[in-house]
Amino acid sequence: MSESPLPRRDDSPRAAVVRRATSAEWFAVRAIRLEALADTPDAYGETLDTAQKISDDEWRNNLDNRFYVCAFVDDTAVGLASGGENDNFPGTEWLYGMYVTPTYRGSAVAQQLVEAVVARARQRGADALYLQVTLSVERAVAFYQKLGFVETGECRQMERDATLELALMRLPLESWRVAPVASGELHELRRRVLRGGRVGALVSEPRDDDPSTLNLAGHLGDELIACASFYRSSGLDRAPLSSYQLRFMAVDERHQGRGFGERLLRDGERRLAEGGVQLLWAKARDSALGFYERTGWSALEGSQHRSAETDLPHTVVLKWLASEVSLGGVGDEVK
Repeated sequence: MSESPLPRRDDSPRAAVVRRATSAEWFAVRAIRLEALADTPDAYGETLDTAQKISDDEWRNNLDNRFYVCAFVDDTAVGLASGGENDNFPGTEWLYGMYVTPTYRGSAVAQQLVEAVVARARQRGADALYLQVTLSVERAVAFYQKLGFVETGECRQMERDATLELALMRLPLESWRVAPVASGELHELRRRVLRGGRVGALVSEPRDDDPSTLNLAGHLGDELIACASFYRSSGLDRAPLSSYQLRFMAVDERHQGRGFGERLLRDGERRLAEGGVQLLWAKARDSALGFYERTGWSALEGSQHRSAETDLPHTVVLKWLASEVSLGGVGDEVK
C-alpha cells in the first residue's frame, strides 16, 4: 500500500493479520463489533442492544455483501473497519465502524485497517475517503487527524442521540492516471521491478521508439508506479489478424496487489482495440499467470519456456480484443 498519506507503524504487541473477513468468520466479526459497541457506545450510530438482535444469517449475509476488514490474531478479531458508499453523498467512498481492542491501540493495527479501506477506495477510483466521527470521542478525532483526515466544517447530530455531534472528515487520495509516454521514462521502473535493480540489465528494445509502439505509464499522484509497453508484432505463426505484444509490464512493489496493474492493462487493451488490434500476446512469468488469467488472458498450450533474459520460467498468454476472432489457425510457435 501507499506510504502516503498514511505513515506506517510496526509496533504491535503481537503480529496481527489484516484482511477482508469472510462470511465463515461471522462469529469473530460479531464478537469484535459487540465489543466496540460496549466499549465506546457514543462512537457508533448502532447500539449494542440492536446489534445483539441481529441473526446469525444476517451477519453472514452482511459479510458476503459488504466490505469488512479485520485484524486477526489466530481466529480472534482484534480490530474491525468497513468501507462502503453513502446514499446521502452519491459517488463517494466512506470508512465505517472503525474499532481496535484496547490491547492493540497504539500498534500498527489501526492504521492497517484504515489503509485497507483506503486501498479499496482507490481501486474504485475515489479521490477521497470520508468518515463521520463523534466529536466527544477525542482520541478518535486525534487519530484521524494524524492520518491526514481534515474536518470539512460540516457537522450534524447523531440520529439516535441528538446530544452527540458528528463531524465530517475527508482524506484526500492521490489521483490515478494513465498516459502514453516516451519509453525512456519507464526504464528506471522496469529495471527496479523486472531486473532486480541490476545495473546494465536489459530494460529496452529496438521497438521502444517505433511510432506504432504504445508505452503507457500509470501515475499515482505525481509518482510513476506502473508501466507497460505494447509492440506491433505478428508474434504467432499463421495469425491472420492485427496483433501486439505486451512487454515490460511492472508495478512498483509498494503498490502491488491493489489493482493498479489490472487498471493499466485494461487501459492499454482499450486503446489498442479502438485502433483495430485484435490480439494481444505476452511471454508471462509463471509467477504472474494468476494475474493474467484473472484479467481474461489465456495460457497457450505447449508454450512454456525459460526466459533468456531472466532465466525464469515463462508461458505465452493471449488476450482476444475482438470476440468474433476464432482461435482456429493460430499456431503454437512463438517467434
